[in-house]
Amino acid sequence: MRDASTINVAGAGAVIYAASGSKKGGSPHDVDNLGVVNAARACIAAKVPRLVVISSTAVTRPNSLGYKFTDVYGRIMGEKKLGEDGVYATYASSDLAYTIIRPGGLEEPKENIIQGPGALEISQGDALAGIISRTDLAEAAVEAAALGASPVLKDASFELYYTKGAQACEGKFKKLLADESFPRLHGDSYGALFKDVRRDGSYTVPG
Repeated sequence: MRDASTINVAGAGAVIYAASGSKKGGSPHDVDNLGVVNAARACIAAKVPRLVVISSTAVTRPNSLGYKFTDVYGRIMGEKKLGEDGVYATYASSDLAYTIIRPGGLEEPKENIIQGPGALEISQGDALAGIISRTDLAEAAVEAAALGASPVLKDASFELYYTKGAQACEGKFKKLLADESFPRLHGDSYGALFKDVRRDGSYTVPG
């Protein structure tokens, strides 16, 4: 993934980038940063309608416990943020779509089932988080990818986690849990869950 020209996505209707650095694989710098950016460049070159990137909640909140806990391996959170920034820059002058999903902690619930969109919450601004199972994250990513050239979720980044157990990334954001003016999106279908997600740059990010 060090070279965008080696990534062949010609003819794809969408691409889901779910790789992440690990001690058994590539480094966070190579996978979460360079790999993401090169995938974006490859999608632009091949005119793939949509790129879906799996990132992480709290990626823009270096003072949060979630960031500090996760960042211990290879500055992975910092590299994920650089990867996101690279996607933004790559798509800045393109009509093609990117979608960045920032899942909460990838913990399997006690019930070994897909809970589906009705159990999920979306917020934007990287202020709230929670947990989500890999199965529900995978289903949501596929649903986002299936949007193709649709304007829904175009050029959007959002946090995704179970509504039950939603929490603040940092103590200063606890007030948002009870603030009805802060959008916390829900829906019984993915269409309903996704419909009010806003494009990056069109909403105020909590400070």
